Amino acid sequence: MELIISESQYNTLLENSDEILSLFETSHLSVLCKRFKKNPNSAACKLLDLKNSLKNKKLKLQLEDSVEILFKFFPRKTSGIFPKILELSLEYPERTINTLKLISDFIIDPKFEDDETKKRLLKLRDVSTIPDDLEDILKKAREKEYLKYEKDVVNKGKQFKLKRTSLSLDYSCGNDIDNNFLDRIKKFKESDPKQFLELLEKMKSCIIDSLVKSEPIKADVVSVSPLYYMDGDEKIKVFDAGANFEIKKMDTEIDSYLSEFFSIFKNSKYKDIKQEYLDIYNAVIDGIYNWIESSNEGKDFINKITDKMAGVFYDNFTLVPSEYINLYWSNVGQRGCKEKRLSIRFRINPELKGQTIPTYAYTKGSEILDKKDYVVPEQNTQKVVC
Repeated sequence: MELIISESQYNTLLENSDEILSLFETSHLSVLCKRFKKNPNSAACKLLDLKNSLKNKKLKLQLEDSVEILFKFFPRKTSGIFPKILELSLEYPERTINTLKLISDFIIDPKFEDDETKKRLLKLRDVSTIPDDLEDILKKAREKEYLKYEKDVVNKGKQFKLKRTSLSLDYSCGNDIDNNFLDRIKKFKESDPKQFLELLEKMKSCIIDSLVKSEPIKADVVSVSPLYYMDGDEKIKVFDAGANFEIKKMDTEIDSYLSEFFSIFKNSKYKDIKQEYLDIYNAVIDGIYNWIESSNEGKDFINKITDKMAGVFYDNFTLVPSEYINLYWSNVGQRGCKEKRLSIRFRINPELKGQTIPTYAYTKGSEILDKKDYVVPEQNTQKVVC
């Protein structure tokens, strides 16, 4: 059978060839990037580059799946909220994949059908203008999805109960009356090089006191009863009652934040003065980081956290014991090295690459864990630092 078309129809097909070919394209990022062909630096193209650079197949799939959910939810593909969400996700390079996953999970989660944040997104899904509070809406969506995951783990207190703790360091001590870190930064800005070093040494001495005296615990939940796995007919205890666990709804192969310190610019009330003090703030954070990362006190503080943490809950109720988790100091902020942060990061220890370690899948309401062998993948062993 022959199909005969006119010259004008043929020209129309040529003009729309990209759109026609996209019907057979399985990657939504590829489709989006082609639609932005006049802007190769679009968020869609940057995400496609990120996907292609990933060695980890799971993370590639996770990124593509998240974009697909958003692609199907938002009718507008090249204007409005959808491309803006992709753009915002790239502002936090270390969290891009996880950010998109949390938002997409929230959108398809049936438990949020009557949620006000979900209703707001539904109202905005086809608008062409970006609402001023979009970042706040997305933040609420991520937080709600995270909190739901915590509640799923707790499961009405059968095996776990909430125990939200945080880490802190004191930068003032003795007769020091500066209770505001921004006030301290202002003093640094007014100082000459000699005074800068004196102020930094004074701050270090206070932080040392805090590192040595504190008994840090970082946890989201604590076990109510022991947890076991079955070896044939034998029940073997893995975790005691009273064991502390951190919850991170993310893939096991992501290197991320455990805690941040002195993060004054996360507070929106300082956004108008941020640029004025950012350089001196970064210099102070670097001064603290360069010292604490190599100090015995800093190393001991990390060890104390690890000793009191039984493990980390990753996505899909996957439990990784703390003996396979590597904690380390970093100075990388949410926006990379442009805005630094003193932080503690965590990852599965890259020194174990190629080795098989035990992980455990938790079934809600059961004290019996499903033991699963996990081969630590080949990954970048470099720490995420500036």
